[in-house]
Amino acid sequence: MPDSLKPGLMGSANDTSTPDAFAHSMAANIEAAFSELLQDAGLPALTDDNSKESRDRRRLFVAIAQGVVRHLVQHQDSFTIFVPHTGNDVTVHPTIAVEGPL
Repeated sequence: MPDSLKPGLMGSANDTSTPDAFAHSMAANIEAAFSELLQDAGLPALTDDNSKESRDRRRLFVAIAQGVVRHLVQHQDSFTIFVPHTGNDVTVHPTIAVEGPL
């Protein structure tokens, strides 16, 4: 089975580094893209720790990622994959698998 979408969670505030619940998630990718845009503009990169400031910022990224995944799940019937086939054409309606709660 293919990988599930991992929107991301905050994890424990007691972690000294990036919580596993956040790492390798959609929210973590949003954070990385934002950090790259800051660097491209000559601004400092984001810190990769679990400080209060990082958690405050990550809360927004987690909310965005969870909202996007929730929307995709709620509207997964909107996705139709048409597979041309010799003889009979096939239409597939995919199921979106999500890792963890939304």
